[in-house]
Amino acid sequence: MIRRFRRNGIFAAARSGDVERLRDMLRRDPMLVRARDAAGATALHLAIASPPAVRLLLEFGAEPNARDESDNALPLHYAASGGNLETVRALLDAGSDVQGEGDIHALEVIGWATCFDEPRREIVDLLVARGAGHHVFSAIALADPELLREVVAHDPGTLQRRLAPSEQEQTALHYVIAPPDGLVGGRFRTGGHYDLLELLIELGADPNAADAKGRTPLVLATLRGDRQAMRILHDAGVRLPPPPETPAEAPSSFGASVGPVTPMLAATDMDTTLAWYRALGFELAGSHGGVGRIDWAFLRFGEAEIMISAVDPGGADAPSPMSLWIRTERIDDLYALLRRRQLECGQAFLAGRSDERPDIAFAQDLHTAFYGQREFCVRDPDGVAINFYQPIP
Repeated sequence: MIRRFRRNGIFAAARSGDVERLRDMLRRDPMLVRARDAAGATALHLAIASPPAVRLLLEFGAEPNARDESDNALPLHYAASGGNLETVRALLDAGSDVQGEGDIHALEVIGWATCFDEPRREIVDLLVARGAGHHVFSAIALADPELLREVVAHDPGTLQRRLAPSEQEQTALHYVIAPPDGLVGGRFRTGGHYDLLELLIELGADPNAADAKGRTPLVLATLRGDRQAMRILHDAGVRLPPPPETPAEAPSSFGASVGPVTPMLAATDMDTTLAWYRALGFELAGSHGGVGRIDWAFLRFGEAEIMISAVDPGGADAPSPMSLWIRTERIDDLYALLRRRQLECGQAFLAGRSDERPDIAFAQDLHTAFYGQREFCVRDPDGVAINFYQPIP
């Protein structure tokens, strides 16, 4: 019991960067430096936000090349993604593997520094200086055409590289058009990425390759309503396949399967926002987050229900202040109907025909979220996200 308490204590101290507590615990029990939490992470994985804590753990013998069990990732992967330059430097100085092949996302350390969010450019420079090599996805995420040319010239096979199954085995052409479903996939899609799309085609990327869901890059662009990408791919000789047959139903026929709308609000300060809603009478009915923080909350006041999600106010892709979540018992049928409709609109656009029906562009294709439900997201003309979901039994 005492040992378990100490193990839990070292994980909490590592997360909070409590150096004095870490030092005291490790002096009492040096073997704690090898302990793992429920997710298979060591204290070194958990301490990456605090360079002093990282250096202390390394002094006590923490293994810089230990892999966690959830992502098969090194502490260096998390440090590169989190953007802490001094932690990255300390781990590299301790002998961490700068390339880091074998992580569950198949991105290596340099991919974690570039492909998930805003690129950590200082960290990228340090990784490259220590011997890391770029691949096609890191070059795309950096929005660097010259680097992309260099990477392909050095290794033409990189154009056949794919992301992991958790990212739908996207090719480079899929990735440049849209992030993997359900994940943040870089911040570079601001208009200049169409030049990267054309360059990839010029360099020989296969525009007809399908991802794990059977979608070609053109199908993916069509579902997202990305007409510029559609035109580029169509001009390259790619054609949309015929839309799949679906039952002849009107969207209104799904009404009986659809539940109430639950709004989700974006909060830049979760503690303040939750306190305000609790003062109003709402009760916390569910939450998710790390130690000492909540990044998602479900609140109820009588029959009224809302969700609140933490957002970074400075994030380039910060969501709209509110999104809507709608439960349905026929998620697959509704998705199939809307998907066919969007593909038909795409066929008409590429053929130069008029179609009076508006685009219903998918912000996220149908996928299974880690929190246990199938969902997809479309956006209305004003950018409000409309999320349909069905819990998995």
